Amino acid sequence: MKRENRVRKHAEFDLIIKTGTAFKGKFYSIYCLKSENPITRIGVAVGKRNGDAVTRVRIKRQIRAMVNLLWDDLSLPVDLIIVVKTAFKPEYRDDGLKELQHSFGKVKANIERQ
Repeated sequence: MKRENRVRKHAEFDLIIKTGTAFKGKFYSIYCLKSENPITRIGVAVGKRNGDAVTRVRIKRQIRAMVNLLWDDLSLPVDLIIVVKTAFKPEYRDDGLKELQHSFGKVKANIERQ
């Protein structure tokens, strides 16, 4: 995922989470907000309850790798925040990928309806 496709500022995270539409699953809560920007931007948030710093960074890398696999499905002007729940463990990559793909389908359907 390129740097220009990431949500990086804390204020942007807060805005998307507070005003965006939420899609909740077993491993993730995904918040989406339609953007005027023509590109898709994604931010990943992993809380301290998910483990120590090494584990959290590992989870973020895995999520970004999964997003790269599904990137072609997301060609929308939308900002997304993926909040990883404590149920997600690094060993659950395959189940996490399936849920992420399903959630991206919901996001796409929601954005196209707006």
